Amino acid sequence: MKSNIKQYPSFLSNTIPNPKERKRIIVYLALTACMVGAGTALIALNYQSFLLVDEDTYKGFFKQFGSVSRIIYFIVLSIFPVFQLLKWKGIRGVKWRNLEIKGLVQQAGRILRKWHVPLALLATTVVIFHVILAVMINFHWDFTNITGILTSMVLGFLIFMGFRRFKRKDGTWHLKLAVTFTVLFMIHASF
Repeated sequence: MKSNIKQYPSFLSNTIPNPKERKRIIVYLALTACMVGAGTALIALNYQSFLLVDEDTYKGFFKQFGSVSRIIYFIVLSIFPVFQLLKWKGIRGVKWRNLEIKGLVQQAGRILRKWHVPLALLATTVVIFHVILAVMINFHWDFTNITGILTSMVLGFLIFMGFRRFKRKDGTWHLKLAVTFTVLFMIHASF
């Protein structure tokens, strides 16, 4: 007997066509949500302790989260030059001693493709902690904080376009936003 209940496809089934990849993304999103929840709870529970820390020590503490996320984002962003290198026809003849460079670049591309989304979500989690800690105590409307807010907004759009990228429906916006995000977070980190 067939059911008359009409099933509607979910957001992820519409955006990620590969079922194996969709399951992995669901796991990554669940882990990210758990980490954000646990980290936010820990920050909230230690709020009184943070008030007792002097301002320079506190700034150094939350800046560490920004530094860690920057390192992870550079790894995530490295997928673009590796894939551009793979498109280059001249790579076929490049060798280093007896080793073909194309094989190494292909292996790096596979690893980066596999870890692109989990590392991006991990870095985003670290950014969320950085933002919470930055605005929690003694927030000022200065250049650094304004560029941080702009960078966070671009990151939100970047993640959304990342999901659209699975079906190539982003119109290269994921790449454009990634470059914009990188420039903004470097400006934010430098001042």
